[in-house]
Amino acid sequence: MEETAARTEVGLDNIWHEIDKLGLQHYIEHLDTHGYTVIPPEIANPNGLTERILEACLDIAERRNGERPDLVRGKSRNADSPIGDGMKALLLEEPVFEEALMNPALLAVSTYLCGYDVVLSSLSSHMKGPSEIPFRLHTDTRLPSPLPPQPLLCKCIYALTDFDREHGSTAFVPGSHQWGRNPVGNETAIGEGGSNEAVPAEAPAGSLIIFQGSTWHGAYNRVTQGLRASVHLLMVRSILRVTEDFYDRIPEEVLARNSARFAILTQQGVIPPYV
Repeated sequence: MEETAARTEVGLDNIWHEIDKLGLQHYIEHLDTHGYTVIPPEIANPNGLTERILEACLDIAERRNGERPDLVRGKSRNADSPIGDGMKALLLEEPVFEEALMNPALLAVSTYLCGYDVVLSSLSSHMKGPSEIPFRLHTDTRLPSPLPPQPLLCKCIYALTDFDREHGSTAFVPGSHQWGRNPVGNETAIGEGGSNEAVPAEAPAGSLIIFQGSTWHGAYNRVTQGLRASVHLLMVRSILRVTEDFYDRIPEEVLARNSARFAILTQQGVIPPYV
C-alpha cells in the first residue's frame, strides 16, 4: 500500500497489527483509494451480531411507535424522507449496541481514519421503504470547501438487510475524498443529469460499510417492496462537537462490563471545557 496521511499519523503504529490480525488490509486499500469500503459478514459480523442488532431495532421501534416494522412488505412511516424512519439515541437501549461499538473491525478502521482519540458521536438506525424523493450527494464533514486532507470523522453503517441499488443502497463517488471539496449544483444529483460516477454499495446483510467524512455520498431510491434496515455509528475526532453527549451519562454497570476503550469512545475520558 502507498503511504497516506492517515497511515503516517503519529501514534497509529499499533493499529497495523490489528488490521493485519483481522485481515483488513484489502479493505483499507479500497478505503484509501475510493473513500469507502465494504467489510463482509465473515469479518464484520461476529457471533451473529447484526441479526441481534436487527432484532433490537425492531423491538425498539415497536416500543416507540406501537407497531413492529414489516421488513418484507412495510413502508416508511415518514413518506416524505428519502432516508426513511430514523431512531436516535440507541446506545443505552440494549447491550447489543455496546457490542456494535466495540466490534474489532469497526474500531480498527475508525481508529485508522481518526486516531486513537476517536469517539462515538451518535448511534442511530434507519428503516427505508420505497420512495421517489432523491437523497443527493453530499459530504459529512459539514465544512465549506476546501475540505481538510485528514479525515475528521467517519460513518460506519451496519447493513442489517441487503444493500444494493434495487434495495436503495448508499451511493458513493469513488475517489471523491481526494478532491477536497463538496459537490455543488448538478454534481449533487445521482445518475442522469448529475453524477454518473456514483456507484451503489453492494453489501449483503451482515456487512459493515465505512467511509470517511469527505467522500461524496447519497443514496439510491428503494424500488422494491419492504424496508432496508441499517444502524449508523458516527465516529469523530475528539476535537469535534459530538451529536450525542455521553459525558458522565453512561451507567456504572455499562462501564464495568466493557473495556477502558469503551469509556474513551463514549467520551468519559474527554475532559469537558471550563471544569
